[in-house]
Amino acid sequence: MDFKICKNIEECEALWKSFSKDERLFDVWDYRICFFDMDGQELHFVVGYDNGKVEGFIPLVFVKSKSQYIYLGGWFTAEKNSFYMKDKARLARLLEQCPNNTVLEGLDPAERRHYDFQDDEYTHYLDLSKYNHSFESYLSSLDKKRQKNLRWELKNLPEYGIYSNRIEDFKRLEELNIKRYEEDSKFHDKAVSRGMLKFIKLARKNGILDMISVEINNKVEAVDICVIFKGRYYALMGASNYQKIPNLGKLMTTLDIKSAIAKKARFIEFGATADHWKNMWGFDKDMLLKFVK
Repeated sequence: MDFKICKNIEECEALWKSFSKDERLFDVWDYRICFFDMDGQELHFVVGYDNGKVEGFIPLVFVKSKSQYIYLGGWFTAEKNSFYMKDKARLARLLEQCPNNTVLEGLDPAERRHYDFQDDEYTHYLDLSKYNHSFESYLSSLDKKRQKNLRWELKNLPEYGIYSNRIEDFKRLEELNIKRYEEDSKFHDKAVSRGMLKFIKLARKNGILDMISVEINNKVEAVDICVIFKGRYYALMGASNYQKIPNLGKLMTTLDIKSAIAKKARFIEFGATADHWKNMWGFDKDMLLKFVK
């Protein structure tokens, strides 16, 4: 293979669309590119050619503040990222062309067949077909003490109202997330905030957004950003004022699962990290992969 670096956004888009089958949410260029920060990042697609024809590419971006190369889309879209190649038996040769200080996270476990990647983190999900698309059936699969506690915790929440797709509640989501994670909140990065807002507006326009807000005493106290795409329900991000209202986060998880069932999703995906509470819900999980150079 011969190799070139592509930095032109129109050319990168054409490359992506020529290979992507748009099977998962962030396989779709328009959703993923929401999280490309034109001010703080530079496109750096590593492209392999055979006889002048594209054999494959790795969609890198250079993050100026970290002097690091990452997979296009960054932390938010890093769930089962894959590599675009005609013949993945040649993937190692393409990976060799990645510059130093490349970190590719959240790679699809299926990619292990083609390269000896590092383990990354578990990603969590539910196969709702195992529970006949019934929340009660799912709940009954949990430990009996867990079932009893969850029913009691939900029953004893203050009276609440549920609202859908109120984009104006995004600001409250930011506030709650910063309150929860303090200096570790991603929303301290204005590029992340802009990308998230751009994404949810596009998702609403395309009819796939399921943004859930909960009000208690006329105040928004929890917000979850979810999306339904090709039979998968993605619980992408959420925050709740659980410090003031205990068990509010459990309500949001319950609402997410019930909404996925109502929308006839086969899977609901809860993403990586936060194993401690996700394990309590008995979610299925797969180990994601990582490449570091």
